[in-house]
Amino acid sequence: MDKNKFNFEEAINELEEIVTALESGKASLEESLALYERGVKLVREANALLNDAKNKLINVNGSANDE
Repeated sequence: MDKNKFNFEEAINELEEIVTALESGKASLEESLALYERGVKLVREANALLNDAKNKLINVNGSANDE
């Protein structure tokens, strides 16, 4: 995933891969911790993107109602 531009769909795909890897039980403790940390970061970034999109929709709807 390009670190300069966050892509929601790519993040979801990566999160699915992380969950699969963690559920398999094949990762070492250190690998599991690194995967978990990456997953938390992706969730936070995805939530921020969703909140931004929600705020944009609220602003658009508010502007449309003002007309």
